[in-house]
Amino acid sequence: MVQLSIVDEVEEYVTGFLKKKLTRDHRFHSLAHTLKVRQAAVELGKAMGLSRADMETLELATLFHDIGYAETYEGHEALSRQMARKFLESKGYPQEKLDKVLSLIDVTFPPKIPATTLEQVIKDADLSNLASENYLEILEGLRHEWEVFLNASYTDAEWYKLNYKFVKKHQFFTDTARELYGVQWEANRRKLKELRDSMQEGEDQEKKKEKKTRDAGKDAAGAITSSKSAQMMFKTALRNHLDLSSLADNKANIMLSVNALIITIAMPLAISNIQDNLFLLFPLGALLATCLLSMIFATLATRPIHMTGYTPREQISEGKSNLFFFGNFFRMKYEEYELGMQEVISDDATLERSIMRDLYYLGHSLGNKYRKLRICYSIFMYGIILTVLVFGISFAVYAM
Repeated sequence: MVQLSIVDEVEEYVTGFLKKKLTRDHRFHSLAHTLKVRQAAVELGKAMGLSRADMETLELATLFHDIGYAETYEGHEALSRQMARKFLESKGYPQEKLDKVLSLIDVTFPPKIPATTLEQVIKDADLSNLASENYLEILEGLRHEWEVFLNASYTDAEWYKLNYKFVKKHQFFTDTARELYGVQWEANRRKLKELRDSMQEGEDQEKKKEKKTRDAGKDAAGAITSSKSAQMMFKTALRNHLDLSSLADNKANIMLSVNALIITIAMPLAISNIQDNLFLLFPLGALLATCLLSMIFATLATRPIHMTGYTPREQISEGKSNLFFFGNFFRMKYEEYELGMQEVISDDATLERSIMRDLYYLGHSLGNKYRKLRICYSIFMYGIILTVLVFGISFAVYAM
């Protein structure tokens, strides 16, 4: 029986998983897209003369990079990394190689800028569809996905304007990609420009006037609703805040674990020898103080904020509370919550203020969390340095 390579095993797993999990609405981020990105990465890698090991890393990363779409649309990158890690670890894949694969998956997140050659290759491969001969058909698939999964609808004029702006701004990172894709990319850019211009010219003038009048009557908060870019920005910001909060909690847990380990293991060993070596008393005290203070601030960083669980009706009417956050309603009766929520969603301005309020207080909480976490790490770092210095001084005095 022929032994499958790790790339073949991953291809078999990803293909089966996506065929089973993806829906008919996944018209852009489909199995075909994954395989095309993998093929583009292979072509770029070979043209650039990459090593066999680098080619393997690229193939694994491209096969896994969009697998998370089968479970969630927003935040799929983290899930793709998770699934890749789980599968490759189950196959005993070396940790050093695994880290490279995960970093390549991570860099496919659009805002991230590639730093290495492999990261540049996978970014170019992921957007190689910009130079596809059937690019307009591919765009329709993406448009359908955004409408279904993100509830984002666009007129033809808005859609072609948005995509022309993206294609015009985009630049491939590698010389090889620019050479292979440049001609067709330029042709697609010109076609999008023609479509954008024709759609803009063909719009009904009366509709433009109505839209202009309606937009002029909106306040600053209401203007957010009409801006697709602002909506996407809010979603991205909220997701980034949540990711950063999770990262802060992980860092705090690391500090709690490390300091608890020092107290439960190192301390008893030191105390058992302190009678014969009294000079250990001072460094032991410094280490104990360091661990306790670090644990206090790590705990404060992860401690949940105070929540009343109840929002008075007048605060809802004045737009001074956010009923989308559970901490503001978990003590309310359902009837009160329903009336309050209906009042919020019935007014665009109130709804937009709720979104901004949620983002602001999430950022405020995150800032406090990282401030305490910084203090925790500073205490630990300087405390360990102080402990070592005290130990050295105590030992020198004792030896004399």
